[in-house]
Amino acid sequence: MKRKFISVAVLWCLLLAQKTYGVELPSITVSAPKKTLINQYTKTLDSQTQNQYNLDSSAIKTFSNTSNSVFNAINMIPSVNAQGPDAYGNDETLRLRGIDSTKAGIININGVPTPNGPTGSLTANVFDLENIENINVYDGAIKPNIGFNSFGDFPGIIDLSIKKPSDKFGITLNQSFGSFDYSKSFVRLDSGDINGFRAFASSSLAYANKWKGNGNFVRKNAMFGLTKNFDNFVDFALYLGYNSDFHNNYYGLNYNQASNINKNYALDYNNNPNSTSYYDYNKVNSRNYFVLPTFTINTSDSSKLVLKPYYWSVEGNSYYTGNNPKFVQKFLYNSNIFGIVSNFDWKIAKNYTFTVGYWFNKQQMPGPPYAIENFIPKNGSLQFSNWAILADHGYHTINSPFVNVEANIGKLKVDAGLKYLMYKTSAINGYNTNGISTSNVDEALNLAKPDPFETANSKIFRNYLPYVGINYQLSNYVNLFGNYGRSFQAPNFNLWPSYASNKQAFESKGITLQSLWDKYFKMTTADNFDLGLRYNNENLFFYPTLFYSTIKNIGTYAPINVGNGQIAEMPSNTAKAKSYGIEISAGYTPFKDLLLFASYSYNRFYYTENVSFMNNFYDVKGKQIVNVPKNIIKAGFTYKYNTVSITPYFSYIGKRYGNLLHTQLVPSVFLANLNIGYTQKNLWKFKDVNFSLDFINLFNKRYISTINSPDSNFSMYGQTTYQVGAPFSVVGSVSIKF
Repeated sequence: MKRKFISVAVLWCLLLAQKTYGVELPSITVSAPKKTLINQYTKTLDSQTQNQYNLDSSAIKTFSNTSNSVFNAINMIPSVNAQGPDAYGNDETLRLRGIDSTKAGIININGVPTPNGPTGSLTANVFDLENIENINVYDGAIKPNIGFNSFGDFPGIIDLSIKKPSDKFGITLNQSFGSFDYSKSFVRLDSGDINGFRAFASSSLAYANKWKGNGNFVRKNAMFGLTKNFDNFVDFALYLGYNSDFHNNYYGLNYNQASNINKNYALDYNNNPNSTSYYDYNKVNSRNYFVLPTFTINTSDSSKLVLKPYYWSVEGNSYYTGNNPKFVQKFLYNSNIFGIVSNFDWKIAKNYTFTVGYWFNKQQMPGPPYAIENFIPKNGSLQFSNWAILADHGYHTINSPFVNVEANIGKLKVDAGLKYLMYKTSAINGYNTNGISTSNVDEALNLAKPDPFETANSKIFRNYLPYVGINYQLSNYVNLFGNYGRSFQAPNFNLWPSYASNKQAFESKGITLQSLWDKYFKMTTADNFDLGLRYNNENLFFYPTLFYSTIKNIGTYAPINVGNGQIAEMPSNTAKAKSYGIEISAGYTPFKDLLLFASYSYNRFYYTENVSFMNNFYDVKGKQIVNVPKNIIKAGFTYKYNTVSITPYFSYIGKRYGNLLHTQLVPSVFLANLNIGYTQKNLWKFKDVNFSLDFINLFNKRYISTINSPDSNFSMYGQTTYQVGAPFSVVGSVSIKF
């Protein structure tokens, strides 16, 4: 009996099954009852040896709530915990398998790195999600020829794929409106095929007010893409982009304030320009420019050479009230990133593929930040006081050859490979800026003198990162997979700014930055194991995955008494930890218009020994890592009636701790959202017309969302602060293609 399956109806099931699905697929007519849309579109990922999740453009739109945030879009994947203070992706944080990945730069675009370090979280909003074809999320062990990030591939990689120019002329218009004066306008023009050339150009403008206090955000984006095939010998692609992001920050509560959330829910920065807590002294203004060409050279029928050079420029500044409430600090960043990912793929025989490649990356600081200024509010404006940090603007360099072999032997697939990492950090050449009255960086560098206490030599880290994975097909419905791989995370560069902020205390004791650098500045490495099963029948899937990791030199912050009763949170890479748990995705389709889904992740992530720093010892052995819930549950369903789909979805985040010693408990929270969609093809002269309505925080829950804790290699926080989550918000959008 023939049955028609409309792909919107399987959107949720295929997402949580770690698979590809798409609203824009045509209707499928199936004559055999054992062959459903689930089976047909999940085979490729069923056979992978690593833990991989895939979202297509339709799923991205449903999950992102039109926020344009990559973090928000992937938040329904198991072991992902994305939190933020508003519904539109500003200052959002990301935890992947418990690891703070916000500024770790784990986002790739078309397989090459994006900026990272203290500005890395801005990358989550650099791309219009309307221009993204799909998102692949890898966690645990990562194959050597996947995942290139200058700050590491632990705990995983998020790889975005740009939607290529269409072979037909077309225009896409998107308009969204929402709570707190939110609006976003997006337009994309595809040229179609013109003598083999295909191109697109897009632009967008987004705006919203903060939901509490004064301030807003304004985001502008422009992008251009061009592709051309030259005689089936060279495939060429070029993508250029620009993004600007301005937003005022939300106030971070201390723990006492967070413990009384009803009283302090609306607490924010004030309206007094003579106060360091003035709302317009706490803001971000950044600009990203990028050039991403790709050359695919078909060297033979069975081999190809792929060259992916890349260039990024990140400019801007952040104003924020620092740990010392006397000052407003201005964080400057002007960083260039360039490099190339190259690989040669050779299909040696029908079932064997050999890949060898080389990755080169060079990036200016941050991190760590090379320049931070102190300002004092006076007469309604900011006046320069002094330099908190000033140093040479050096480069970090990565050289990394890699090799991988893929074999398909009957029902068995094997991946094995090795990546060699040589990571050279920039030297730290800090300056004594006493008496320097100019706020210009170049002028200050000419006037300042090197400070021997604030100097640290460049370090070279060398690591071998192996990977081996297998996948065996037990039946038409069942695959088993397992893998082992070593991954890395860059050392904690914030040891220097933490030292500089307390330099007077350290200098009085004769403690130099170099002495701390030698002892506590180390690279984090993790040995990761995954073992999983993928059961995928015609109307049921069940995907359990066991994971286990041992982590050396994990980034940890410890409170240190630096004198005069002053406590400083100092970072080090000396702690050891273990993480083990389970991820489960499951779904059921009782009939073609209804899909039920659920996922569960349990993560026991704890220190395996006590933490020590400068002869200070902290009894944390066995304690859960800061800001890591043990339990996360997500569930929902999609019901489709003709052209309308209704998708309520829910999440439960277990209790967390906001500090190393577990004295700051954040309770669990249950959240609900709702998406209503309408899709109509060939309406009047339009190819597609889509309406959507998103209800965020449906029950208007008051809760702690983001915990900004000094607990990772990339934290810029001297003490833990807490952000409340966004209230009930509504966003409506319409998209038209013609």
